[in-house]
Amino acid sequence: MNTLLHLMELYGYIALFWAMAAENANIPIPSEVILGFSGFLISQQVFSFWPAFFIACCGGIFGSIISYWLGTYGGRPLLRKYGKYILFNEKKFNYAEQLFNKYGGIAIIIGRCLPGIRTFISFPAGVARYPFIKFILYSIIGTIPWTLLLVWAGCILGSHWQDLIKYNHILIIGIGIIALCLILFFICKHIGKKNIQAFLYAHRYELSLLIFSCLLLLPFLGAFPLTDPDEPVYGETAREMLVAHDWLSPRIFGHVWYDKPPLFYWLEMISYQLFGISDYASRLPSAILAIITIQAVYHYGKSMFNSSIAYISALILTSSFGFWYIGKAAITDMTLIFTLTIALLSFYTKKYYRGYIFCGLALLAKGPIGYAFPALIMLCYIIIRRKWNLLSTLKIPQGILCAFIVGLPWYILMYQVHGTEFIQTFIGYHNIIRFTAPEHPGRNSIFFFIPVLILSLIPWITAYVPALIRFFRKKDTYTDALWFCFIWSTFIFVFFSLSKTQLISYIAPMFPPTAFLIGWFLYRCYEEKKRSLITIFSSYVLGLLCLGLYAIPLHGSDVIYRPFVYTLSISLCMLCIIPASLWWHTKKIQAAYAIIPLGMLVISLLSSAVFLPQISPTLTSTKMATSIKQRLSPTDTLYIEKFLRPGIAFYSGYYGKSWVSPQELDLAKIKTTTNSIYVIMRKTTYTHNKKLFAPLSVVMETETQILLTNH
Repeated sequence: MNTLLHLMELYGYIALFWAMAAENANIPIPSEVILGFSGFLISQQVFSFWPAFFIACCGGIFGSIISYWLGTYGGRPLLRKYGKYILFNEKKFNYAEQLFNKYGGIAIIIGRCLPGIRTFISFPAGVARYPFIKFILYSIIGTIPWTLLLVWAGCILGSHWQDLIKYNHILIIGIGIIALCLILFFICKHIGKKNIQAFLYAHRYELSLLIFSCLLLLPFLGAFPLTDPDEPVYGETAREMLVAHDWLSPRIFGHVWYDKPPLFYWLEMISYQLFGISDYASRLPSAILAIITIQAVYHYGKSMFNSSIAYISALILTSSFGFWYIGKAAITDMTLIFTLTIALLSFYTKKYYRGYIFCGLALLAKGPIGYAFPALIMLCYIIIRRKWNLLSTLKIPQGILCAFIVGLPWYILMYQVHGTEFIQTFIGYHNIIRFTAPEHPGRNSIFFFIPVLILSLIPWITAYVPALIRFFRKKDTYTDALWFCFIWSTFIFVFFSLSKTQLISYIAPMFPPTAFLIGWFLYRCYEEKKRSLITIFSSYVLGLLCLGLYAIPLHGSDVIYRPFVYTLSISLCMLCIIPASLWWHTKKIQAAYAIIPLGMLVISLLSSAVFLPQISPTLTSTKMATSIKQRLSPTDTLYIEKFLRPGIAFYSGYYGKSWVSPQELDLAKIKTTTNSIYVIMRKTTYTHNKKLFAPLSVVMETETQILLTNH
C-alpha cells in the first residue's frame, strides 16, 4: 500500500485514475486509503480538489465497466457451466435477471457506498446482463457521493487521513457476517430438509475430511508461544510490515530483507488485522491452507484414481506427522505445499490455466522454485512416460503469460523500489548460493532427508516401501497416475538431497504425492483382502523403536521433556502395534485403517493442549522477552544472540544488536561503559564461554536462556 501511495505522489493524477480503476475492477484496494490520501495531497496543494474528484470518479467508472464486462463474458459462461455445483440453474439465472432489472439500480447505488461491496458490485450486474446504459447511470450516481465525501474528509483530516481506515476492517467483517447469515437463511428456506440431507450424504467424504482436519489442525493453535527461531522470524516480519503499512517489502528488525516472497506474510497480516497480533493469528494461515490442501487432494484424487483411494490418501496426508507439524506452524512451507500441489494436480487433470495461476502464486510463496518445480516435474513426466503430445496441449505460451501476470508484478515493484540489491540478495543469495553452498556447514549430507522422511510419514511410513515394491512389480489401472506421483515425490527428494543447504521442512512438497502412493497400496490390500507382511513387521519394529524413545537420557533443563517423551513413546508404540495386530485378520483391515488417524487426533490434541505448553519455556523466548520489557530503559543497550533475536523482538518489541560469536562482543568495553548493557544468549553458549563472560553479571535465567549485564 505504501508503494501505491508513493506512486500517487510520483505520477499524480494518472496513478489516482488507475488506482481507482483497479479498486472497482474486483481488485481489493481500499478506496478509503486512495481517496483519503488524495485529500491529504490536496491539503498539501499537490492536487487540486475538483480535478482530483473528477479523475477519481472517472477511474472508478472505468474500473466498473471492466468488472461489468468480465461478469458478462467471463462470469456468466462460468456459472452456466459450473453453477449446478452451487445450486444455480437456468431458472435461477432468469430469476436473477428479473431481480436485477427490478431492483438493480438501488442495489448498484447502495453497493457503491459500502466498503468491500463496491469493489465487486459491478460483476453480478454483468452476470445478470443488467442494461449497460442504466448500469453506467446508476454507477455514476452511486460513485459521486462517497468519492466526494472521502476526498473532502481527507482534506479536513490532513496528515491524519489514515484515521479514515481505522475501523474499516470491522465494518467489512460485519457486512461479511450479515451476508453469511443471509446465505444460510436462503439455503435452509429454499433447499428443504430432504435436499439438505441428500446434499450431506452426497458430500459425506468431503465433510468428514473437513471435520477431521479442522479437529486436528485448528484447536490450541495459540496454546503455546512461537518456537525459536523460525516461527518468530515470519511472525515478526508480518508484524513489522503491518505496523509500517507496507504490503510490498518484507522487513524485520526495522530493515527490509529479501529472504522470502510475501504470500505467507500477506496471509499473516490479514490474520493479524482480523484477530489481532497473536500466536494463534500467526499460525492460522498455515492451518487453513493445510485444510484446503487436504480437500484438494481428495477432489483431484477422485479424477486421478477413485473416490476410495482419494479418501484414504487424504486421511493419510492429514494424519502424517510431518504434514501435521507444518500445518500447525507459522512457517512459509505450507504456502509452497498448497500452491505446488494444486498446480501439479491441475496440470495432470488438464486444468491447465488453473495450474498456471497456482504456479504464479507459488512464485509469491517461495520464489523461482515455485515455477521451476512444476515445469521440471512435468518435463520429467513427459520424458519418462513419453507423453510428447502434452507439449502441444499444455498451452505453454499462454500459461507462462498467465503465471507471470499473477506472480511477476511483485518482483517488478520490488526491483523498482530496491533496485539490483533485491535481485542480488533474493535471487543470487537465497536461491542460487544457498543451493550451491551450505548455510550450515557440516550439517548437509546426501542422506540427510532419509530419516526426515521416515519421521514425517509416521505412522504410515511402514507402508511406503511395500507400496513402491508393488508399484514397480505389478501393472495397475492407475499406473500412469502412480508414475506421476512417483516422479513428483522423487524429484523433490533428490533435488533437496543434492542441495548444499538443507532444512527438515524442505521435502514437505512431496507429502501429497507420497500419500497417494500409500493410499493406493492400502486400497489394493483392502480390495484384495491381503495382508502386507512387510508393513506388519515394519510396524512392530517401528513401535518398539518408538517405545525406546523413553530410554533417551535427559539431563539438566531437558528433564522437563520427560513426561512428554514418555507419553509420546507409549502413544506412538500403540499407534503402530495395534493396527498391525488387527491387520493379521483380513476382516479387520478397516478397523486397522481407522485407528491410525483417530490415534493421531488424540496425540495431536494432547500434545497441543497439554505437553507443548508445558515444555514451551525451553523452546520459546517469551519469559526473557517479558523480563527485557520490564528492565530496559531508553538509554540501555541490548545485545541478542542471533538465534534468539526474532523471538525477543516479536514478544518484547526490542530489536537489539545481533551477534553470532562471543568474539564479536567487545566485553572489556562493555564492562567499563557507564550505561547499562544487557546481553542475551543461550545457556549452551554461556556454558562453553563462561570464562569469556566472567566480567558480566547474571541478571536472570530461564530454562534455556540467560541474561547478563555490565552493572
